[in-house]
Amino acid sequence: MTFICAFTSFDSLLVAVFGLFAWYALRLLQRKRTGLLPPGPPGEFLLGHYRTVPVDAAFKKYAEWGKQYNSDILFFETFGTKWIVLNSLKAATELLDKRGSNYADRPRFVMFEEMGWSPTLTWLRWGPKYHLHRKVLQPPFTKSKVCQYREHQREQALILCQGLLNDPTDWMNAVRRFSVSIVLKIAYGLEVDSPQSPWMELAKESGEAIGKSGAPASSIMDRFPPTRYLPSWLPFMERLRFARTWRHAIQNITHLPFQAALEVKTPSFVQSRIAIHNSNPPDPFTMEDIKGAAATILIAGSDTTSAALNLLVLYLLLNPEVQKKAQGEVDSLGSLPTFDDIHRLNYLHLVLNETYRMCPLSPLGIPHASLKDDIYEAKLIPKGTIVYPNVWAMFHDETIYKEPERFWPERYLSEEEGGNGEPLPVGMFGFGRRICIGRNLAENSLLIALAIMLATVEIGWPKGKDGKEKRFEPEWSFRGQAIVLPFRASFISRSAKSREMLEIEVAQS
Repeated sequence: MTFICAFTSFDSLLVAVFGLFAWYALRLLQRKRTGLLPPGPPGEFLLGHYRTVPVDAAFKKYAEWGKQYNSDILFFETFGTKWIVLNSLKAATELLDKRGSNYADRPRFVMFEEMGWSPTLTWLRWGPKYHLHRKVLQPPFTKSKVCQYREHQREQALILCQGLLNDPTDWMNAVRRFSVSIVLKIAYGLEVDSPQSPWMELAKESGEAIGKSGAPASSIMDRFPPTRYLPSWLPFMERLRFARTWRHAIQNITHLPFQAALEVKTPSFVQSRIAIHNSNPPDPFTMEDIKGAAATILIAGSDTTSAALNLLVLYLLLNPEVQKKAQGEVDSLGSLPTFDDIHRLNYLHLVLNETYRMCPLSPLGIPHASLKDDIYEAKLIPKGTIVYPNVWAMFHDETIYKEPERFWPERYLSEEEGGNGEPLPVGMFGFGRRICIGRNLAENSLLIALAIMLATVEIGWPKGKDGKEKRFEPEWSFRGQAIVLPFRASFISRSAKSREMLEIEVAQS
């Protein structure tokens, strides 16, 4: 027995020594290649860049490092996990669009696994499962097919504006109702019948879980997967504690609407896929796939639309001259806007694009991953490297956008029209083969909501009991998504006529 124990100990020692030797050999090999890697700040011994990159507003720090190292591509590494950050549209377009076949993969999202996500198109790795999900999800959301949802989108936009006027103190809930109502019906055939609907609370919880979970693939579990098995009470396992605390939110939004959709039998994505699943066994798109795909529609569609509308309200509040000009354009229609009018509202589109540029909701996008080694401007991008497009840095590049912190929709007009001729923002919906399939639906929702809001509602500073304006500086959350925190605003009807038209159309819808 003593001999066996001694042998086992000696064997373990040999394994440990061999492992240490292999680790040092790998590090030496990497050092030989370091000169080929993109620049970046120095890391710490063993930890690499784990503590170097801030958890909050990392996108701003990445932009600073880009200027410091005079490079639009930066390299980082922690526990053997490598990632690069692309700070320019030029780099993102070259790698993620033109060389998209090599950057179509995703990293493994270990933290999201801990949060209980079902298979979803957003997080799936490149491969057969991803192709199957995209093949199923893409057709209903092409530019031509999303027209079928316009009537419902406009109805909900009317209800939104009525809610803003009826209860200004709860305006963010009216915004959430608008965004949830649209995608809940598309995905599950379910209705949001009141601001107190249980589906509202589910969407709110899941939105909070996603918005505060940090940049995707950036937790210690994503950088070094074995840490997911450590006790969550350890000080550096904050993100694991967060994942387990909010796991119920992801599970509820994934399972509860799905079960309800099975009972109501209303036409929806879920019902159409179940019919296919039952009529063509064995269907490779399983029930779990249907559940995950429907949750993708609901979570992605409601969360981003709500956040974007909150930003639109904020920027119209902070820039009354923009609001007045946009209202004048909408007033020229002579009636409440319809989708047939949207193409005529050029300034409306500029306002929306300037909102995209000022505060991209996912400042670092959803990360890609390289499938093989690549060279960009004489710099090595190793196989398996995580790639973050720093959309915020692209949209605040002073060499492209003059006074990038200023909200100025006219910047995109030609100089003859009073603008700077600056390019419209590109990248807020992703890049290459991973571009968001729901972008056409989302933009339609935002445009019709903004148009009817401008026609019927005057947005202003909140007022105190003394009747005076209570001005404020907006507060933000930059952990994961870029989200403006709840704020008060004044919402009053623009005129008796606009209020009457709104009430008549709501009653008829």
